[in-house]
This record gives sequence, C-alpha cells and structure tokens, in this order.
Amino acid sequence: MYFWGVNTSNIKSSRIQSIDALRGLVMIIMALDHTRDFFHYDAFLHDPLNLLYSPADLFLTRWITHFCAPTFIFLTGVSAYLYGLKHTKNELSKFLFTRGLWLVFLEITFIAFAWFFSFNFTHPTLMVIWAIGVSMIFLALMCRLPYRVILAAGLAIVFLHNLTENVHFAEGTFINDIWLVLHVQGQIPVSSGMKIFIFYPVLPYFGLICLGYAFGKLFSPETDAIKRKRALFWIGTVSVILFIVVRYLNTYGDPHPWQYQIATRYTVLSFINCNKYPVSLLFALMTLGPSILFLYVFDGIQNKFTGFLTVIGKVPMFYYIVHIYLIHTIASITENPGRTPFHVAGRFHLWTVYLIWISVVLVLYFPCKWYGKYKSTHPEKWWLSYI
Repeated sequence: MYFWGVNTSNIKSSRIQSIDALRGLVMIIMALDHTRDFFHYDAFLHDPLNLLYSPADLFLTRWITHFCAPTFIFLTGVSAYLYGLKHTKNELSKFLFTRGLWLVFLEITFIAFAWFFSFNFTHPTLMVIWAIGVSMIFLALMCRLPYRVILAAGLAIVFLHNLTENVHFAEGTFINDIWLVLHVQGQIPVSSGMKIFIFYPVLPYFGLICLGYAFGKLFSPETDAIKRKRALFWIGTVSVILFIVVRYLNTYGDPHPWQYQIATRYTVLSFINCNKYPVSLLFALMTLGPSILFLYVFDGIQNKFTGFLTVIGKVPMFYYIVHIYLIHTIASITENPGRTPFHVAGRFHLWTVYLIWISVVLVLYFPCKWYGKYKSTHPEKWWLSYI
C-alpha cells in the first residue's frame, strides 16, 4: 500500500490489499463527478441534488461520488498509522507535516491550473486536496499524543461538530476567518481585490483523519485476522444503522432535514441527501459505514477486480492530477478551449458522460500501472514520494 507515495507494503501487504482497493474504487468514482462537471449539459447551471429539478439518475450520479472525500481522508489516517509502525513519532510527524504542506502547494498551483488552465490569483479556491493537506498538518501534531486521545478527539469532532451549526461571528473579523477555514464554507477577504474561497472546511476532515488513524490499528501485524474481520463488520454495520436511525429522527446530525416527497423514490433520495460542506455527522456515517463494509468483504481477497482497483489505489496523487488534466483537455477539444467547469455548461447527456468517464478510467489504468511499478523499483528517487 502507498501512503501518498510511500510504500508500506512490507507491513503484511496481503492484509491491506483491501485498503488500496477501496482507495482505487473511490478514486474511480471521483472521476465520474469531475467528468460530469466538464461534460454534462447542465453542469453548474443546476444543483444535481435539487430534487425539484434533477431526475433520479442525475441525483444518484452526483450522490455516489459523496463517498470519495471522506473515505479517502479516512484511509489517509489509516495509512498514517501503518507508516508509524515502521518509524518513530518524530519521523511520522515530519512526514505528515511536509506532505501536508506539499498538498496545500499542489492545490493552489498544479491542481488549480488543471481545473481552469489558468491561474486565478485574485479568487483562489481551496478544495479537497487543501483540506487533506491541512488535516495532515494537524495530525502531525496530534500523532504525538496517546492513541486513546486521538481516537477520542476524532469521535468528539465527528459526532459533536454539528452542535456548532448556529455559531456565527462578525464578517471580516479574524475569528470569523478562522471559523470559515474550520467549519463554514465561504470567502475570506485578503485585500480589496483578493478573496480566498474555502470550498472544503477542514474541521470535520480532521476528525475523520483522526478516526482513520485510530482505525489503522485493526490492520497492524499484532491484530488477529478473525478479530479484524469481526470488527470491520460490526463497525460498518453499526455505522449504517446509526445513520438510518439518527437520520429518521430528523433532529440532529445534519443541517438539512429530510422531507416526504411526491413519490417514495424521491423521499428516499431526500433521506440520503446529507450535507457535504462541511461534512455532517450523518454524511460521515452514510459514507464510511458502507466503505468499512467494503473492507470487511474484500479483506484478504485478491482477484482481477481488486487488482484493477489496487493499480489506481497505489498511486492516488498521480491519478488525481493526471485525470483532471485529461478530462479538461478532452473537454477543450470537444467544446471550446476557454471552457472551465465553473463557467459554461457542457453539451452532453448523462449516458455520454458515463461513456467518457469509463474511457478516461481505462486510459489512465495503463500509466498508473507503469508509474506504480516505476516507483516500487526506484526507491532511491526521493522525489517520487511527492506524487
């Protein structure tokens, strides 16, 4: 398994094959959302989660991609724990801090350019890679604390942060800017002509990376395989049941209550339509529960399906950067060179979006396989660990 470029496969790789497979799966699903951003005929003209407008297939196309960000950062925490098994706390802390800074740098440079094919220095947008990077920096400090403290902190943040939904501060104050970074999506004015848009508030993701770090203990060499399988089943199952129960009560865990709709299928869609910005408690339970059950089902299993997923899961940053450039390039060729996903909508129907998505994933499989092999056979090239 690779932790943002560092090979940890020497820690009983057969026992963590499922982690790379799950990471590969969410990376593949993520590409569907970005393909829709560039190619669907009403992308960024209407919210695909708006039940007053969107048909069920469009809603579910967007909804399934909700699994990507929380699952990925949760697995980042798992990988951090496994990396720490072979390194000192100082080495782990340094690794998390430097890689976190690197991810923030990538967000505002190479990744920002991939989205727009230009640099927007007056209104930069900080998205998921920035949130992962900052969470890693926070974990670099947190990892020095006892295991139980990290677990307790993760649980407290994920389960209690929705209590602060009605906390607000005066616009333009320093404390409000900090609150935007941590928990509220919004813009931070830097100067008269510059504003930073916080698309992914950090606090819930920091809670998830702490939980992932604590969860990583299940994949340590001293954990019995049978006990791990049992724990995976029960943690995943309880998370799903807890989501259903708390969501049904409609009183806590998400700022947007579900509502009965004109048809049962749309009532179900309303039920599963949870808040992502920031990640709510119910959003986390809804996505991580099935993800953990995936780990339960595929723990110790190696076949062609998991092998395909693992190829991508081993090189997540390489895949992430290349897939945006590839999708945007195709969009520029098929539409107009100046188009961005935040500017003009695409011109294709949803079935065409799916065909483009599948083609992109299949094309990227081969460079990902080559790059993964190249990294594993050239450990002396330190710079490879950054991509």
